Amino acid sequence: VADFGTLVGTYARGFAIIIEPYDERLPSVPDPVIQLCCLDSSLAVRPVFEKFQSVVITSGTLSPIDLYPKILNFHPVVIQSLNMSLVRDCICPVILTKGADQMPVSSAFEMRNDPGVVRNYGKLLVDLSAVVPDGIVCFFVSYLYMDKIVSQWNDMGILRDIMQNKLVFIETQDVVETTLALDNYRRACDCGRGAIFFSVARGKVAEGIDFDRHYGRCVVMFGVPYQYTLSRVLRARLEYL
Repeated sequence: VADFGTLVGTYARGFAIIIEPYDERLPSVPDPVIQLCCLDSSLAVRPVFEKFQSVVITSGTLSPIDLYPKILNFHPVVIQSLNMSLVRDCICPVILTKGADQMPVSSAFEMRNDPGVVRNYGKLLVDLSAVVPDGIVCFFVSYLYMDKIVSQWNDMGILRDIMQNKLVFIETQDVVETTLALDNYRRACDCGRGAIFFSVARGKVAEGIDFDRHYGRCVVMFGVPYQYTLSRVLRARLEYL
């Protein structure tokens, strides 16, 4: 409480105190949260601009690129956007709407905990792990959803079937644990054993790690990580902009 009060008293501009009495997706479950949110992203990057004479910002997801100088409050000398080109037609996207038993599968909130959906997702991964070489990367919509799915797969015996084909590594919210898991994942792929890495969309791994070559022979998205547009934090940031 003292640390929170210190932060509140330190910053007068670009921050807001947001109180959420409950998650609007579960209004019947009281879960009060009070948080200090940074609404001005230029405050975070300002020390970098003050310390270094030249700063290069690169990313594969900065779009539209003209918006970022305004958000970060700087005047760019050079702005360059490069188109992506694939030499080989080596990507085969597939959208799965039904499982092997023809039951609909979805990560929608009202269906994601259905045992049939969880089982079909698990059977899909078992089949993929048996035929796809080297590394498979799986992305879930949230840490909570990933934890629930993995726990249910363990109870159903699906995780055991997957591990007969490949080793399994999981991203956590602990940086040290995740770094160790990534290192062991790469080693398993390098030695030919093969591995599967469970990660979270918009997480540390999804935004910062390049699963090139044999580290990412197949990518599985368990649901689309849509932004929760009713979030009070998101709405506060949009209003500030």
